[in-house]
Amino acid sequence: MLRVIARLNIGGPARHVILLSARIDPARYSTLLLTGQEAPSEGNMNSLAKSMEVEPRVVAGLGREISLWRDLLAWFRLYRLCVHYRPHIVHTHTAKAGVLGRLAARAARVPIIVHTYHGHVFQGYFSPLKTRLFLAIERWLGRSTHRLIAVSEAVRQDLLRLGIGTPERLVVIPLGLNLDPFLRCED
Repeated sequence: MLRVIARLNIGGPARHVILLSARIDPARYSTLLLTGQEAPSEGNMNSLAKSMEVEPRVVAGLGREISLWRDLLAWFRLYRLCVHYRPHIVHTHTAKAGVLGRLAARAARVPIIVHTYHGHVFQGYFSPLKTRLFLAIERWLGRSTHRLIAVSEAVRQDLLRLGIGTPERLVVIPLGLNLDPFLRCED
């Protein structure tokens, strides 16, 4: 399995993919975590990855900022990694990695493509024109992604309302983090 995320910046999605990579049953799955580079102003979760014996592989060009040249380069490198490793599953996380990773997996004829939505950027992030373009891309990719995962029912309902995925293909899988310490906190 190849797992793809745009960057391991400090936050929930990075923690999630590191935990998934570390705790997947190695007798059943081999996994490689592919990531882009964080911006110089961002911290990263590399120490968590190292402590859990996860060795992320950095894909040059993959990152947060949109750049036609770097994005094409990242897509090509992801495609070559899919061809080289011949994974049975490519599981993408975050918007940019989701687009480039799913396109690369499709081109390489990966049998199963999965994408996790940790949230979305379809309201209030971009201009109306860019938002419409990104929605069109996600709707198109959603039709060829074997399983779409939302981390909450609220995210799932937002995506369905926006026309991304179908109720059958878009499922909720909570993050699986122990939130008890936070639930016991007093206001």
